[in-house]
Amino acid sequence: MREITDSVWMPFRNGVLSYARCTIVSGAAPKAIDPKVLEQLRTNRVRPEACGNGVPTTSGWVAGRHLFDLDFCYESNAFSGAMLASIRTDRVGVPPAIKRAYRAVAEDELRGGPHREHPLSRADRLEAKERAEQRAMQEVGEGRWRSIAERPVLWDLERNVILSPVDGEVAFNQLKGVVAETFDCHIERQGAGRRAVRIADALGLARDLRDAQLDAFVAPPAAIATDSEGEPRRLGEHPLPSWASGDPADYLGNVFLLWLWWKCDSAEGIVEVGVRTRQPSEVALVAERQVDLECAWGVTGGVNLRGDAPTRSPEAARALQSGKMPRRLGLTIAAEGQVWRCTLQGDRFVVSGLALPKPIEPPASTRELIEERIESTLLFDRTLDALYESFLVERLGSGWAGVRATVSEWIRQRAAGRVTAATTAPRVLPTM
Repeated sequence: MREITDSVWMPFRNGVLSYARCTIVSGAAPKAIDPKVLEQLRTNRVRPEACGNGVPTTSGWVAGRHLFDLDFCYESNAFSGAMLASIRTDRVGVPPAIKRAYRAVAEDELRGGPHREHPLSRADRLEAKERAEQRAMQEVGEGRWRSIAERPVLWDLERNVILSPVDGEVAFNQLKGVVAETFDCHIERQGAGRRAVRIADALGLARDLRDAQLDAFVAPPAAIATDSEGEPRRLGEHPLPSWASGDPADYLGNVFLLWLWWKCDSAEGIVEVGVRTRQPSEVALVAERQVDLECAWGVTGGVNLRGDAPTRSPEAARALQSGKMPRRLGLTIAAEGQVWRCTLQGDRFVVSGLALPKPIEPPASTRELIEERIESTLLFDRTLDALYESFLVERLGSGWAGVRATVSEWIRQRAAGRVTAATTAPRVLPTM
């Protein structure tokens, strides 16, 4: 195949969504879609012809309806106070096996045929290599051996937040570079740690965050732990999970998932949000479909559970008791008359498989459908942010020691099989 299109992303215009959350950290980000913004997008549109001839990768904007859409306009890119577009990245690379084959063909030509045993001189081998490279470069110039990736970008202009499926470092750097070149502003990807810093600063809890450590809700595993050289090592009072190496505070996302899980079991899945802004409301939760857990001490490995109610299974109870923390959790979230389903990776705060509620009435146009989807997506992200803020208020507050003891007792009772049926019964949320 000569052209490969990367389509693992999920679009904001249709289907289920996946995204990582980024935020503007410096620069003058646009506050509205105006002619200047549209011209900036056109100026920094993707230029596939620039890829090749020593430039292996090029990235730029497309309007977003398809790979070749360069019609930047209000109709395509301005929705509900947000900008919707895509980053297209073209990469050129001839597969090594093809290069070896071209070189072998060139060597056969210099020998006078594929079955001749005539030995080649060093000069002949160099010439064969040069012929192979020239052939490969010619095909690259013809548009062959090109890989194309398109990743949608939903930019909440009011909150300076960008949602895009850029969990990987390469994809994020491509988005970061294009945004900086286009708008002269800089973004960072917000995992649980970076998100906590921003929220704690706003709440006046920055010092409490700096003093926080990953809580040990159970005793360290009895298994023998070893260091990188195979020598026994002592397990400390506070676990140091390997997955939180990106940001030291990313572990808060895993405690957040455990907190949500506990709320689903002990508080009927109801969490009050918006207390700080004096706009209190309730969010209803159900933990379902998926839970992935991993040992926070790096000793007992991980477990992935699937099904209708994996969090209420005996395997989940034993995993918590053995010192495992949730890495991913399937959730159904209801707020402000809408119901969403998704899977949340706690430490990286990556949302995947986000299913939006279906419209009550069929939209009058495609644009109206996209408007409703974008409004729902941004409301979901604000709701998730409000849940995380409520968790941090409790986690960094003076009453956390009591909450931690309660969660530890909940884990112990689950492992002992003494959690009542009324406590573990799933909450029924409205259907989508």
